[in-house]
Amino acid sequence: MANESVCLAIMAPTLNLCNYLFGIEQGFFRKEGIDVNVIVRPGLRNTQAVADGEADFGAANECVIQTALRGPTDLRILLQVLNDPLHDLIVQKGIDGLQDLKGKQVAVPAAGSTPGIQTRQYFERNGLVPDRDIFVVPQAHGETMADRVRHFEEGKFAGLIASPPTPFLLHAKGYRSITELSEHFPGTASHGLVTTTTTIAKRRPLVEAMVRGYVRGVTALKQDREAALKFISARFNLEPSLAGRCYDVLKERWTAKLSLESLRTECEFQAQNAGVDPIAAETITEASFSGVH
Repeated sequence: MANESVCLAIMAPTLNLCNYLFGIEQGFFRKEGIDVNVIVRPGLRNTQAVADGEADFGAANECVIQTALRGPTDLRILLQVLNDPLHDLIVQKGIDGLQDLKGKQVAVPAAGSTPGIQTRQYFERNGLVPDRDIFVVPQAHGETMADRVRHFEEGKFAGLIASPPTPFLLHAKGYRSITELSEHFPGTASHGLVTTTTTIAKRRPLVEAMVRGYVRGVTALKQDREAALKFISARFNLEPSLAGRCYDVLKERWTAKLSLESLRTECEFQAQNAGVDPIAAETITEASFSGVH
C-alpha cells in the first residue's frame, strides 16, 4: 500500500527547522506511512497555507497566536518543536554598535514574524525608534533568504537578522553579530507542529503518524551526533567543524513537547505587541497527541 502524501509548510529551510528536515531525509515519516513534501511559506503565510488547505501542517506557532488574537480560528498547535529560535543581528564591517545603525536599513524576516517584532522592540529599548531612527525592512513576497544575504553582502542593508547557519558563514567572511534576539526575549517564541481542527477530526490517524514520525526523528537527531553532523554538513554545505558548532547551539532547543505554560508567555508577548488582551493557550492547542512516541 502506497504511503499517503502530506504537505508541511516551514518558514525557511534553516537549521532552526533541521529537526523536520532530518526526520524527512532519514525516513522516519516514511516508516509511519507518510511522504512529507515541504514548501516554504514565511511569516503569516505559513499558517495561512494550512488554513487554506495548501498545506496539511505548518510550523509557525506565532502565526497561530496572531490569528487567534484577531478572532476564532481552527488552527491548533500540536507540539512545540523548537524553543527560542536563534536569530542573530549581523552588521556590516565597520559598524561597532547599535548607534552606528542610525538612519540605515536592517533586513528582517517576513512581516508579522516574531524575530521582526523582537528586532523592532530591541531597537526601541536601545533608543532607536523604528521607522524614524532606523528602518526595519521585512522580507518581501517571493524573496528568499539567499536573496537577503546577497543584498546584505552587496551593501543594501546595514544589518541582517538571520538564523543558523547564516551567521556562522558571514562571520567567516569578516562580518559580526551584535546580538542574538532570544537572549533579550526568552520564552517569547517557538516553532511547532500546526494543523486544523478539521484535519484532526477527519484524519486523526494521519495526524498521529505525523507526530510520531517527528518525535522519533528529532529523538534520533539529538541522540545520534554522527548522523546529525553528516546530515547537516551535506544539507547545508558546511565543514564538519562548523556543522558541529551549529548542532551544539541548537541541540537543546529542539524539542517534542507541548507546554501550555511557555505558550502563555508567547501569547502574552504577541498580545502586548498587538495592544490587545491575551488569549488562553488552551484555545489554540490540541494536547491529545503530546503523549505520542
